[in-house]
Amino acid sequence: MDILTLAEEKKLMFDSYLHRYLEDNDISSGIFDAFSYSLKAGGKRIRPILTMLACEALGGDPEETLPAGLAIEMIHTFSLIHDDLPAIDNDDLRRGMPTCHARFGEATAILAGDALIFQALSVISGAPYPTDAKLDILRFLAEVCGAQGLVQGEYDDVMAEGKPLDLTAIQEIYRKKTARLFELCMFAGARIACSDQLKIRNMVSFGTHLGLAFQAIDDILDITSDKDTLGKTSGKDMLQDKATIVKALGLSAAGTWAQDMTGKALTALEDIDGKAPAMLKELALTMLRRVQ
Repeated sequence: MDILTLAEEKKLMFDSYLHRYLEDNDISSGIFDAFSYSLKAGGKRIRPILTMLACEALGGDPEETLPAGLAIEMIHTFSLIHDDLPAIDNDDLRRGMPTCHARFGEATAILAGDALIFQALSVISGAPYPTDAKLDILRFLAEVCGAQGLVQGEYDDVMAEGKPLDLTAIQEIYRKKTARLFELCMFAGARIACSDQLKIRNMVSFGTHLGLAFQAIDDILDITSDKDTLGKTSGKDMLQDKATIVKALGLSAAGTWAQDMTGKALTALEDIDGKAPAMLKELALTMLRRVQ
């Protein structure tokens, strides 16, 4: 089975689980309506898919990762809702649909994003995982999403607008705002499958470098694609004078940098045998082909 077919199968599996969750937990409130709208808006579901593939790569059952994948997608969606707000990126289009604040108002969008953080914690806490695995995943989630991860990365990204940053500083922004969440996917999937620390570290390293490549690719496509292809407003990075690899290196060298990060991601999987790691490798290469 090729990676695109496999990814679509896993996306459908995840979306079915998401819709069941929302149906079972519908509290008919404005906040619930708002965050459900953003969760159901679609997207590639790359993070739940990565969580499933990480688990499979180490011999686990991908279906067992669905609660973890949902929690991670909730964290990702919270970050998108807040990222689109007028105070940050001021965008009215996401995944080809009006953004949360454009649809429900700014105050509701802020609170919906806040709620998703705690929903994610609730989903992990209630998942049928061993207690030690739950605690490990919750601890890692808090680490990668707080002041050492996603939120700090978003802050650094905003503060860097209009400033001449070097490659090291830009890579650190990429690592925190994007790659750390990829690390969480790989950690959660691997931890559900096993407790082998070396294998888990290898998976996390794959997530780090895949996330760096992913953000570089996203920034390249922001310039080279249109809004219909991206599902969001194109050219925003240039308009807001964002600190990106493209700004620092130019388009061609940015593509080479993304290729280098992809290579490092693949290297992290060299000690893991089997079909599932091969699927992770193919997924990484498929992402890279978007800009080649």
